Amino acid sequence: MSKTIFEMIINKDIPSLKIYEDDEYIAFLDVNPKQKGHTLLVPKIKQKNILEESKKVKESILEVAIMISKILKKKLNATGIKIIINNGKSSGQIVFHTHFHLIPYYDKKVKPINNEEVLNKILN
Repeated sequence: MSKTIFEMIINKDIPSLKIYEDDEYIAFLDVNPKQKGHTLLVPKIKQKNILEESKKVKESILEVAIMISKILKKKLNATGIKIIINNGKSSGQIVFHTHFHLIPYYDKKVKPINNEEVLNKILN
């Protein structure tokens, strides 16, 4: 079976705009963002979706998602965050490797900026 795009990012076979990484997770900006700061949080252990994920990941991924969401809100002046998990093709899952979408939302319409600018705001 071929590697998913997330496995290639985890293995650094292809570049990403990484905003967070530890031994178990990586988070990077989505290449097709729904909103400024749209981030993907991915466990480094490959499982098809959260319904099949290991107990260890299930117990810790939400904590990491909340931590990153707080950073996104603060650094990007977002007023809300959607945390989305698609499980299965019919739900909209495209990459069959567990991942959370962390999508900042704003009270006012925000001027679009490119992901490199977003990355700079988040990391600085």
